Amino acid sequence: MKKRRKISYQKTFSTISAGFILACCIFYGYRFISLYLENKKSLEVEDNTLAKVIKDNNKDDDTFKNINNSYYFSGNTDDNYITYSNMLWRIVKVNDDNSIKLISDDVISYLAFDDNINTFEESYIGKWLNDENDGVFTKQLDKSNITIDKICTDDISKTNNNECKNYNENLNIGLLSVADYINAGAEESYLNNSKFYYLSSINKDKVWYVNSKGKLTSGDGNKLYGIRPTITLKGNIDYNEGKGTIDNPYVIKTDTLFASYVKLENDIWRVYETSDDKVKLVLNDYLKVNNKNLEHIYSNKNYYHNDANYGSLAYYLNKTYFNNLSYNSNLLQTSWSNGLLDTNFDYKNCINTTIDTKVAMLSIGDIILNNKLSDYFLMSGNSEDKEMVYVVKENGSLDTISVDDEAYVVPTIAISKDKLTKGNGSLDEPYEME
Repeated sequence: MKKRRKISYQKTFSTISAGFILACCIFYGYRFISLYLENKKSLEVEDNTLAKVIKDNNKDDDTFKNINNSYYFSGNTDDNYITYSNMLWRIVKVNDDNSIKLISDDVISYLAFDDNINTFEESYIGKWLNDENDGVFTKQLDKSNITIDKICTDDISKTNNNECKNYNENLNIGLLSVADYINAGAEESYLNNSKFYYLSSINKDKVWYVNSKGKLTSGDGNKLYGIRPTITLKGNIDYNEGKGTIDNPYVIKTDTLFASYVKLENDIWRVYETSDDKVKLVLNDYLKVNNKNLEHIYSNKNYYHNDANYGSLAYYLNKTYFNNLSYNSNLLQTSWSNGLLDTNFDYKNCINTTIDTKVAMLSIGDIILNNKLSDYFLMSGNSEDKEMVYVVKENGSLDTISVDDEAYVVPTIAISKDKLTKGNGSLDEPYEME
């Protein structure tokens, strides 16, 4: 009997041991497979990030350089185009955390930096880009995929400084720094577009800007030069499509009407401002009459956009031009900026003075999306003389001319959002009204 009991104990122990080993195998096998699949999935996600695709696509390119632990596009590269929020940008660099710094491909407005402020954040441009109350650009840009745009706050006295030591990390939208401009190749790079535009860097009581020849220059900040905003995309943003060329840019899809194209009959417009119920559109070309760019005086009186003043551009736009539009029944009577830029160059004085009409023009403080156009009127007066009005120049600056001089015309209109029921907003498939 004892012998049998011993054998029974051995069998029980063996069975329990086998079960324990099997359970361990199942548990740890499951853990191993789960970890393997998680790591594989993580690697697959990492493989599909835009940052990794950019690095892989340009790893053998001499114009893609590791400088200060960031990968910069430098020189006259043509592989760093990207669309975001329906705007065309250039990739400046991929940071060490895989976030991606972009700069707009062209200037998108014209303002003075501010000759009384020595920080970017408090400048007119800093507020125009970022301020939730008085800002313009931040209200239109899709910010869902962007992170803090580290803005260099170093005081730069020499143009050979290619590294920044101090940053402002409070803002989502900035301007390029002197260091980034140098690291990208300065005037010998894609950043030289033959236009004046401001940088974020300060030089004691002056501010740095790029002149029309691509040279770094510092001044008082009271000149009306171009704005090329910078944003930084999140490091984990997925790759969607594109190769980075002008004809096939990288694409980050966003759900916004801003900067979309709209086709009304045979006219192509572009959304430059959205609100809850309407969109403001700017013609994507000069106004043409008989296939020729219209040249017209602004007024025979002053800069006021008075559509009751016979002979003025306002009268022409709201009478002759309006009556000839087959879709004029869809145009909304709304308010448009029509102010003076006074001597302290505060853009809010321009945008906060408004008139009501159906056809208007852009003003100082508005977002400008087609910089192939120049020598056309803005609806903003000069504070020193109400008989002078601003025009956009080809070199990335503004100038003033007499209201009875002729210039080209780029009209603006407003329509209801719910009218745009067809298309996807691209130039190839613009939004249309049914």
